[in-house]
Amino acid sequence: MAKTSKLSLLSLLLAGTVFAQPAPPPPGPAAPAAADAGGVDLSVKQQPTLTPQDMLNQGREYFRTMNETLKHIQTLQDTARRQKDIIKLNCVTDKLVQAKVNINISEQAMNSMQESIARSDEGGRTHEFTRLTIVNQKVTMLGAEAENCIGEDLSFIGATKVDVEIDPNIPQSDPTQLPVPATDINRPPPSSNYMF
Repeated sequence: MAKTSKLSLLSLLLAGTVFAQPAPPPPGPAAPAAADAGGVDLSVKQQPTLTPQDMLNQGREYFRTMNETLKHIQTLQDTARRQKDIIKLNCVTDKLVQAKVNINISEQAMNSMQESIARSDEGGRTHEFTRLTIVNQKVTMLGAEAENCIGEDLSFIGATKVDVEIDPNIPQSDPTQLPVPATDINRPPPSSNYMF
């Protein structure tokens, strides 16, 4: 008896939640297929405006900047070696290894992009160019992280110059130094009359 009342109570609760669900939208114009439940449209509406030759030129520019970043990271690694700081050296070496891996990925993406251009595969060309762009951004970020490993500021201009002005109202004596008391040291009297 108690078991059947519990089942009937449970079924009433479940039935209430089923009926409490919102009604589906009325039939009408179809909603965009890429829109999720939150109403965000994830579809891509704009095609790239770069021509295949522009993509190749930009890819070559990416290679140039990535190789410059790689050389800079290598000089930072040499700096860490000269400083004999193992923590900095490990940090910079990690960034150097990651940069080399990303440059290898970019070489593969560049080759694939050239093949896609030769096949007139616009989707493949765009995909590989996007990969190349992302890898370039990663290598740039790794260069900045390597500088942080060494402790160099990204906006280093030159050596720091400090100008000191002394206020004339400040007393010249050091208040933390106590004066040494004058002491008169007398030799104590001999403890015996015998001299050694």
